[in-house]
Amino acid sequence: MIRSWAVALILSIAAPAAAAQPERRDLIAQQLPRLASRDTKGEAATALVLALRGRPQDGAPPIDLERAVLDALIAAGDLELSQPEPVGLQEIARAVGRIPYQRAEAFSAAEAFLRRVLVKPVSRGDGPDAFAARGLESLARLGRKIGKLEQATIDALDVKARYTSPGYASRQRNALAALIAAQSVGRETLEVVLRATDPEVRRLAMLSAGGAGSSIEDNEVRISYIRQLLADPSPLVRYEALRSWVRRGVATQGCQPVMEALRDKDLHVALAAIDALGDACRDDESIDIALTSEARTPPTIGRWQREAHAFVALARRDPERARISLLSFASHRTWQVRMYAARAAAILEDAEVLGRLAADADDNVVEAALPTLRRLKGAESDGAFIAALKRETRKGPKGTTIRPYQVIRAAAMALEKAEPARGLVEALAGALQRITDERCETSRDARVALIARLGALGSPDRADVLEPLLTDVDGAVGDAAAEVLSRWTGRLVRADPAPTRSGSILSAKELATRVLVSIEMENGGRIEIRPSMLAPLTRQRFLSAVRAGYYDGLTFHRVVPNFVIQGGSPGANEYCGDCPFMRDELGGMHTRGTLGISTRGPDTGDAQIFINLIDNARLDYDYTMFAEVCSGMAVVDAIQEGDRMLRLEVLPATARCGG
Repeated sequence: MIRSWAVALILSIAAPAAAAQPERRDLIAQQLPRLASRDTKGEAATALVLALRGRPQDGAPPIDLERAVLDALIAAGDLELSQPEPVGLQEIARAVGRIPYQRAEAFSAAEAFLRRVLVKPVSRGDGPDAFAARGLESLARLGRKIGKLEQATIDALDVKARYTSPGYASRQRNALAALIAAQSVGRETLEVVLRATDPEVRRLAMLSAGGAGSSIEDNEVRISYIRQLLADPSPLVRYEALRSWVRRGVATQGCQPVMEALRDKDLHVALAAIDALGDACRDDESIDIALTSEARTPPTIGRWQREAHAFVALARRDPERARISLLSFASHRTWQVRMYAARAAAILEDAEVLGRLAADADDNVVEAALPTLRRLKGAESDGAFIAALKRETRKGPKGTTIRPYQVIRAAAMALEKAEPARGLVEALAGALQRITDERCETSRDARVALIARLGALGSPDRADVLEPLLTDVDGAVGDAAAEVLSRWTGRLVRADPAPTRSGSILSAKELATRVLVSIEMENGGRIEIRPSMLAPLTRQRFLSAVRAGYYDGLTFHRVVPNFVIQGGSPGANEYCGDCPFMRDELGGMHTRGTLGISTRGPDTGDAQIFINLIDNARLDYDYTMFAEVCSGMAVVDAIQEGDRMLRLEVLPATARCGG
């Protein structure tokens, strides 16, 4: 039996990063035979669906790979259906749902197979039927343009969605999610799931009642359901109900429920209410007064989120009142408050304050100020953009390295309509050379943006800056440089990327040892996570970073309620992470409480992590899932933008979760 950790060991010794890319159709022939073994068929199913997403091969025989892979998966799955103890059927069902179908007949064959798995009797707990429902959700959502689930499938999903016995939560969630994706949630089913004991099921029910996938046409009926769950005990549900009220209820019923949500004990719900009031019920002066009261200058220590959100909402609603406090927000000690001040200044179109914030010490503040400053001032803002392009890598707190890739990328993109100017061209070329010299793989997006802008504003006499990039280790950077050089010279120029280095060597002991990781938050909260054996390379990279203290003192900079929280960036933004890219390991399921690796394309992880706040089936097969919260999910739910991880620690192998 070849387990994933053993495969990872082989890859870590011998394979360069590019060779680990699973989205290659030439790998299909290698994986098909593995479906015949009960030991490897689950992993083979995942590998096959990933391989199908690769580019068609040059000179490949005209074979219908989509149908060939589907038929092989169905044959393997049907064989397991006949067994008393199915093996690998869960992974096969999920994979069948995620094949990128191009033909209606293949869609129908996939649906028929998944329905067979869905209706297979199970003795206890969640079985293959839960995974079949997840596969049907993917099939309905991704294949909407080529097929529609049959009524027999809808009826079977209805039965599963209404099954409320304890221990079957995953089955009920996945079935309801599939019905929503198929836009087939009936009123009777909706009334059952609105009373479910599982908060995640009620959240999905609220999502449907608010307009996603429900056949209900009477808006008053929808509003009655929304009112019912505005007082739900779960913040997940109340948040969804509030969003539904803003979409469905405000126009005819007013903003009173939104105003009441300002007092919600969950800050996520209260912030959603504040954000909504920036645009809702414009003629209600009491809302102006409430937002003015909320938008006081935040304290220099402690929570700032409520006041900052309120200030941006006030800028949208009552610009004159907001202008009174703009300078106090723009000069605040906390950089996040200044970032929100930049957003408010953009709404107010205050070029003077935006110019001031474009020179801020924090890259994120500058990034927020630049686009609107350019729109308002045009070429007069060239100096601010030149300064932004000259921002250099620096040391941050606790020895962290803060790379200004996000702000440089933003500056390059905001110059899209700029006129050629020597100062801008020199700043673009200088930034490109400086970043390239850092040899940081995660600089890709910034460098590609710089190349594009240099190509638009520069001229062939700057070919010396781009020509060395043709042999860069990053093929995306080389291709971008080749495109500009081809245009400048009038002849075809091709990139010839340098070979990538091999991965680090991992021992079997390192890959097989089960551990726990403790995350101690600055506010005293504690989260414990268990790294998964399904993503061994990611697991080991994460554990190495934890032991090195990489995450200590970093924040969760992105918080999207009822989706994910993301953190682990020294610069507290999407484009500043650890330098080496991480390989994707795409077999796991993104359910509530699991941890994934943030990426900006295949194999571009930079050690930033995210935690799923809900079941996120749409992230399966696109993002690595490498761990799961086993204690402290309430702490996770309460995390706000900017909350800091004080320290992470790998606990002894004997440690027990929550112990």
